This record gives sequence, C-alpha cells and structure tokens, in this order.
Amino acid sequence: MAVGVGSVVLPVAANAGEEDSALGAACRVADRSTVWWASGEVLLTNKGDRPVRDWTAEFDVSQGQVTLDNPWAYELRQDGKHVTIKPIADRADVAAGGNRPVKVGINPAGKGMPEITGCRVNGASGNGGDTGTTPAVPADSGSFAKDHTAVHLMWKPPAGGAEIVRYEVFQNGKQLKTVKDTMTDIERLAPATRYTFKVRAVRSDGRTTGFSKDIVLTTLAAPGQDKAKPVIPADLEATASGPYQAALRWRAATDDVAVTGYRIYRNGAKVQEADAKATSATVSGLTASTAHRFKVTAVDASGKESDPTREAQVTTTAAPDGTGTAAPGDFAATTAVKQDGGVTQHYLNLTWSVPQGVGQITTYQVHLNGKPAQTFMWGAGDPVLPVPTVKGSREVLVGSHPGSTYTVKIRARLGDGTWGAFSRELTVRTAG
Repeated sequence: MAVGVGSVVLPVAANAGEEDSALGAACRVADRSTVWWASGEVLLTNKGDRPVRDWTAEFDVSQGQVTLDNPWAYELRQDGKHVTIKPIADRADVAAGGNRPVKVGINPAGKGMPEITGCRVNGASGNGGDTGTTPAVPADSGSFAKDHTAVHLMWKPPAGGAEIVRYEVFQNGKQLKTVKDTMTDIERLAPATRYTFKVRAVRSDGRTTGFSKDIVLTTLAAPGQDKAKPVIPADLEATASGPYQAALRWRAATDDVAVTGYRIYRNGAKVQEADAKATSATVSGLTASTAHRFKVTAVDASGKESDPTREAQVTTTAAPDGTGTAAPGDFAATTAVKQDGGVTQHYLNLTWSVPQGVGQITTYQVHLNGKPAQTFMWGAGDPVLPVPTVKGSREVLVGSHPGSTYTVKIRARLGDGTWGAFSRELTVRTAG
C-alpha cells in the first residue's frame, strides 16, 4: 500500500502509564446543543514525545443518556451519571504532541441543558491538561467467570511510580489473597452469585496504590440449577438519535437464578450485546431515513435466552447531505506535480470530512471518470497508518499526461461493511 499525502508514521505507542503525566483531558458540551439533543466532546491532549495507547477518560453528566459517535473505536459505559470511555484494542492512540477528540451525544429528553463535570483521564483531573494528584490504580483487563464456582481476575499495572512488588486482592471488601502476577483465579465460590472484587498494588517502598474500580462478576449456574429461561424484558422503546443511530431502552428482566446479559436484534438479526446491568443501548451504523425494527432478549447464567420483547420500530432522520447514507463531506481536489527521474508525474490531492455515526471507517474508494481507480486503507500495513476520525486526505497518481481532465469522487466503506454514498463529483485538470 502506498503512503500518500496526509499519512503519518508514528513511533511505537506507549503502554498505559508510560506517558500518563503528559496526557490531559478537557470535556465540554458543544455550542448549539439543545434540551432535546446535545453534542459533547472529550479532547485528549498528549504533551509527551510518545503516543499513548491505553487510556481511560471519565466525566459526570448532569442528566441524560450518553452515546458514542464512533462505537467501533471506543467503549462507553454509563453508570447513572458517571461515564467512562476507553479505546477498543489499538484503534485510538493519542499521538505524540497531538490530541484526539472523542465525540459524544447526550439525550436529555427535554429536561434541560446537560452539563459535564469531573473531566479526567487515567484517574487524574483533566482541566485541559492538568494531570491532578489522584493516585494511579490497577485497571481491569478482561476478567471473566470461569464456571459455576470460579472466576478469573486480570488487571493492568498502575501507572508510573516505584516498582510494584505484589498485589492485594479483595472480595466483597475483605482481603482475600496476595499475588505477584497481574492475574489470579478465585475458587470455591457459590454458583450463580454476584461478587465484587478490587485490587490494589504494593510498591517496593511499602506504600499501596488506590483501589481499582469494582470488578463485578457473576458465577455461572450449577448444572441443573437454572431450570427456567429469563422473563422477557419489558417496555422496549426505540428513538432515533441521528441519521445513523438509534437509542433503545427497556425494563430489566428477571430470572430464577440471575440475568447475565441482553441480546439486541435489528430486523431479525443479532447486532450487539449488553451486560446484565444495562437497561439501554445505542445501535450505530444504521441507514439514514430508514425504518429499523428492534427486539431485545435476556440471557441467564446457564445460557438460556428469553423470548424477545415486542418489536419497536424507529425511522432514522435524514442525512445532512441528503443522500440517505453517509457520504464524505467537504470533498475537495487539487492538482500537483512531482519529478520521477526525468518524468513529470501528475497527482490529485484529495481531502474530505469523515462521515460520523456510522462506525469506524478505514477504507475509501476513489472513482476517476466514473470508474474505480484506487482503494485506500488505514489501520493496516507497515507502518500502520492511524485511522482518520475527522478529516481525511490522500494523493492519487493519475499519470504523466499534462492538461488532462478528470472527474473524481470518493465513497467510504461504513462500519457495517456496506459502501456509503459518493461525495460530490469534481472536475479537475492537470497542469500543462
């Protein structure tokens, strides 16, 4: 894959903690927000000389349900008014000396203008880059229930500071064991029971860090213990939260042992899952100006699935560009020349705005004179190119012929795997 204009080669990203002192966050509710639908932004700023890969941004919202514009790159959890955002895998590094805006939506349902407070990143106060004094803590890293009597806890080391010599593991508030590794099994637990664990680190100087966030796990049901499937979740509602998203709400289901999660279906096909405490979800990657049908089921500790809720239908709003599907906006094309030995090569420099709310976009296709000419991919290759989230740019080689006229347009492969609408088509002429 050729590296074009706008490509940035990054050094190896830092692990969590290596650049935390350089990482800051600022949160705000955007201008032109309303009491019915507000937009917000978490702006991560990295003043260090290395990119930061692992980060956790947090804030409190005065009211409303918070959603992500790009759920393929980030994981959002909302517990009451507290919101936590983390990157998925390696899709959202904060570049050295750069920043990363994370766009969110807030649905206050007409109850007043929402406010954002308590902005921070990696446990430290944000305030536009002030890292604060909150002590670093271990972070959950994929803990899970093994069976009906055991769970497996995993965590990441805390950021910076003195060498860590051991970890203390607490169960339901009482210290259970001490380990040297960043994982351990907890056994001899009761089946189908909810447990809360915390971990803190002990440094070489004897001081302890703060506690990790609660790691809440429910053991599986014992064989034969869970005899009934869950009761159907009640009162499913679906509302459009933009051209490409829908917000779902339902009442919690019940089970004879324990509900462990929910499954969300769109037009009859499962599209995502939610955890046991969830009573809402945002489904992204939808088509604008289109009716979508949703159902929700509950799942229990033995894997039994409830009957589905009644079907809720919602029609997404029209796309801003009027196409009905997400098209790259602000599309522009200019010409340029480069010398290749004794040959003058002509290029088109393309720029565009990345479609929002349709999942992570890593692939674009360029058409010249009505035919596919080149496909660009980000997030792959050597070096790995960072995926553009707001603005994209690339160059296209069109040959050594001066004074030639081309029509050019571009489209994106959306997060659900389908192609979006084309940008506007431009006519350009090479120099000469």
